[in-house]
Amino acid sequence: MRNLHGMVPDTGRTPHAGTDLRERRRLSTRREITRQAVDLVLEHGLAEVTVEDIAGAAGISPRTFFNYFPSKKAALVCGPEPLSDDIVEQFVADRETPLLDALQALFVENGALSPDIRDGVRSVQRLLARYPELMPALHESIAEFESTVAGAVARRLGVDEHDDRPVVAAAVSSALLRVAVTKHSGETESPLEQDIADSFTALRAVMA
Repeated sequence: MRNLHGMVPDTGRTPHAGTDLRERRRLSTRREITRQAVDLVLEHGLAEVTVEDIAGAAGISPRTFFNYFPSKKAALVCGPEPLSDDIVEQFVADRETPLLDALQALFVENGALSPDIRDGVRSVQRLLARYPELMPALHESIAEFESTVAGAVARRLGVDEHDDRPVVAAAVSSALLRVAVTKHSGETESPLEQDIADSFTALRAVMA
């Protein structure tokens, strides 16, 4: 981990340490479903591709597909990588690291489970440009992600769902993550870890 001057704060955790093999396999399967779904739709068209087609390309059954996604659209634009349960528990238990630093480290550690997302993000951007009707599904996915972050922040702070702080923290940090991912999918060749750090550093500079 790196320091706060544009780098990743050290929380004393080792990346991947809290994420067991089953969780990594689950995340890998989820990413593969989305990759196959996006590739098929870009090649054949949105209306022509079915859940059965996607499941077959991903090497799973349609029933297994629905263990990961509620619909074809959800699989195509799944938004931010879901937070690993183990990583969330580590985040909640760490009451010493300042909250913004801890959120940055949370996203970096979770992003480390997806070592190369650049091509995937670019493919989804092409998909959305071609099929703007998929945007509501993306917004729903982002809202679900922010709800998970807000829940984790609420637990860490020991407050309930009526407190505004977790919601604000989730919305702001999610926006920073989107800035980082957008930058990461552009011309930059910097690692996602650094792009996340840069977006959080920019906020600190603005708020100073």
